Amino acid sequence: MSDSHLEDQLLEIEQQLDSVEEVPATTLSIIGQPRKEKYWEDLLVYFLDHTNPHGFGTDVLDAFVRSIAAHSATKLPRPSTDLTAVQVQSQVPTASGPFDILLWLENEWFVCLELKSKSPESNAQTVRYAEAPQLGDLDVETHEGVAEYVYLAPATAAPSQSERFVDITWEHVIEYFEQLMTESRGQYPAKSEAQLADYIDTIKHELNMGDITDISTETELYIKYADTIETLTENFERDKKKIFNSLTEAFFATGECQKSGWTVNRTQNYVNFYKPSWRDVGPGVNIEYEPHIELQRAQPVIRLRLDIEHGDKEAVREQVTAKLTPGDREALEAADWEFTDGSWSYLAKPVHFDVTDPEASIRTAAHELHNLRDIIEPHIDSTVETYSNS
Repeated sequence: MSDSHLEDQLLEIEQQLDSVEEVPATTLSIIGQPRKEKYWEDLLVYFLDHTNPHGFGTDVLDAFVRSIAAHSATKLPRPSTDLTAVQVQSQVPTASGPFDILLWLENEWFVCLELKSKSPESNAQTVRYAEAPQLGDLDVETHEGVAEYVYLAPATAAPSQSERFVDITWEHVIEYFEQLMTESRGQYPAKSEAQLADYIDTIKHELNMGDITDISTETELYIKYADTIETLTENFERDKKKIFNSLTEAFFATGECQKSGWTVNRTQNYVNFYKPSWRDVGPGVNIEYEPHIELQRAQPVIRLRLDIEHGDKEAVREQVTAKLTPGDREALEAADWEFTDGSWSYLAKPVHFDVTDPEASIRTAAHELHNLRDIIEPHIDSTVETYSNS
């Protein structure tokens, strides 16, 4: 397919987006089951479980857990660790019948989730589940972490009958899913994004949450122009892979940095470099340089990051921070490095990516990383050594 033909197709898509007046039907509407509770549950479980082949990893799970943690009536902590250890189970047995979904991070927290789409609670379900001593393989009586019981239902639904359950609305949760789609569009497989968008459409439409034309139109156009979108996506991913490879080569070609002394990992969305001693510090804390390529924006950037993540990361961060001299801090500030309070990154800095001269941008990014190394790495190595000798 020629470049001119691709441009014509994209112009046609844009024109159709501008002229759409009717909201396309969602998949569940087409099959006549737009509000079937089992389908809502099955789709939610599919997106929450990172082992399923949707390509979202734990990002949808992270958004869902954050939505629960943000509710004023819960005590669930905001996600601050790797969520790959979270168990996602459905139709979980109890002595009083199965409940819908269990999210369980062993020794830290669990969420017993009963969801409704239209039918009310029956036979005091939530009361029975709240009193159950066993939730599947989870022994409630010996559990030492946070325990949350959540009744997920439309805003118009009657409240749950158990005082232990927290009533959370679909409307509240959907806001977090939409935020994920808005901030990360283009980072995941197009088909999966369309599926999640369709799921959001279904819930918003059935709960009369307002205008969903934009998302539904994107789903319809994706189906119609799947071949064109696939071609664009393949080219985009190929070029992004080239950028990652070039950035890796530039990092090890700049300064005195021997690749043999480092471990390199590359995924679809980022590349990271770390010394073997920077793993399982503390224990459980990982330290790494992790540049991200962010091309889906008006001003593309290579976002450079130094991550101190997982485990007791706050303690390790405090030790590294305490070792910084006033001169170190001035140098970091002068170079526009920002201290972050994120789940992963400790320091971050964007470098403009010039699509007309990508190699120059890559060299600049590698140079900035090595300037950071000169300032921060002695303190990292010293902190790591302290832990290894303790």
